[in-house]
Amino acid sequence: MVAGREIKSIAPNPETLLRIAAHNTPNYSDPSDAHRFYAALGMLSVAWGRLEGQAIGNVLTIINLLGRGHEKIMLFPWDRRIELWNEGFSSLLPLKAHETRATALMQSIKDAAADRNFAAHAIWGEFDPHAPEPTMTARSIKMRPGTLGMIDVDDRRITLSMVNAALAECNRLNLEMTDFTKLITPLRPPPAHIPRL
Repeated sequence: MVAGREIKSIAPNPETLLRIAAHNTPNYSDPSDAHRFYAALGMLSVAWGRLEGQAIGNVLTIINLLGRGHEKIMLFPWDRRIELWNEGFSSLLPLKAHETRATALMQSIKDAAADRNFAAHAIWGEFDPHAPEPTMTARSIKMRPGTLGMIDVDDRRITLSMVNAALAECNRLNLEMTDFTKLITPLRPPPAHIPRL
């Protein structure tokens, strides 16, 4: 979801930081087809949760297969997940034959995470009443790593087509991850005393 993107780096500025759309969703000012945009954003959120849950479950299984389940391991940064994933596929004999494809998949998931993070954490503005499809402005504000007081402001025009493309990519990655779940799960089944949901 990168089209229509403008990134600015600025020192904190109240005028920039306080531009928000503080009204109900949906709103009377929304276009008549706004529900399609809102529905696609909701589906993207659920699809991402399914993908990330499956990926984390597989990484946790790999950690246990590597004999590192007792270690304190941070799973939140994608680079750490990729490192553990790649270690499993490069060192566990039943997974080695799938290493190249597994590495590419996890990198693709990390790349897709940028779209998901923007969609989940954006400050959503207003719909463009002149756009040919539901299109909304959105802003991301982040501290610039390694600086004191500098922020990056990322303004974008997000179209329904962009959200649908991100959703399709998320679903594709989830389906591909299922192939790896089928490889990993039988290697170490959960203990019998743990109930399954």
